[in-house]
Amino acid sequence: MPTAVLRRTHRSRTGDLTVVGHVRAPLDARRAVVLVHGVGSSARAYGRLAAHLVEHGEVHAVDLPGFGASPHLSRDVTIPEHAAAVAAYVREHVLDAGMPAPVVVGHSMGAQVAGQLLADHPDAASAGVLVGPTAEPGTRTIPRQAARLAVDAVGEPPRTIGVLLVDALVRCRIPYYLAQLRHVVDHRLEDVLPRTTAPVVVVRGARDPVAPVPWVELLAARATLGEHRTVRGRHHSMDADPAGVAQAVLDVWRATDREPG
Repeated sequence: MPTAVLRRTHRSRTGDLTVVGHVRAPLDARRAVVLVHGVGSSARAYGRLAAHLVEHGEVHAVDLPGFGASPHLSRDVTIPEHAAAVAAYVREHVLDAGMPAPVVVGHSMGAQVAGQLLADHPDAASAGVLVGPTAEPGTRTIPRQAARLAVDAVGEPPRTIGVLLVDALVRCRIPYYLAQLRHVVDHRLEDVLPRTTAPVVVVRGARDPVAPVPWVELLAARATLGEHRTVRGRHHSMDADPAGVAQAVLDVWRATDREPG
């Protein structure tokens, strides 16, 4: 029998920043996972992965401030501010609901946000799964990152690129997108992860030009409790191999003795 799933939408406001959570929850959910999208994207990027995770616990796919269904902003937002806003969302809609701290999954820029959250707000996450993290040393310019994303786009499914283009060009608007790119290239994830205390799994698609093997290995080594693994696909590996990425989430649940169900 298919798992009965409830769908709802949550909002959390921190100052002028709003996080919108698109929630899928089985009736007997006792654990949660929070999915954080990349720059220019939205919670819609996690449709396939959410479907693989919902039978194991509550799935919160969030729209970061200024992206997706979150209100447009008249100012820029830093990576630490995004992390603080997601942490506030977790406290309000996961911890206050009586659940343990969730696994936080971040893709691309979302991996930077998730890493920052793990370091700055350790109460808000039991573990982190960082998928396709961006901007290793030597590539921290917008042209270099744009070139890598262009190479990746050639091999991604048309649906994946279509959703991303609509989210980037229409939903978050170009000026905000470009401002956020500056934070992507300025952020130093390798300097943040040594401050984490929870398990961290760094994941890359086998053909991801944005997150090369040496970068993923470095991040895993810099985390206090880090490991890395490779799944199928390119930069959006949660689309190409949602089962593989879901397995990483389930594995850290087990490792922290928080396996659902």
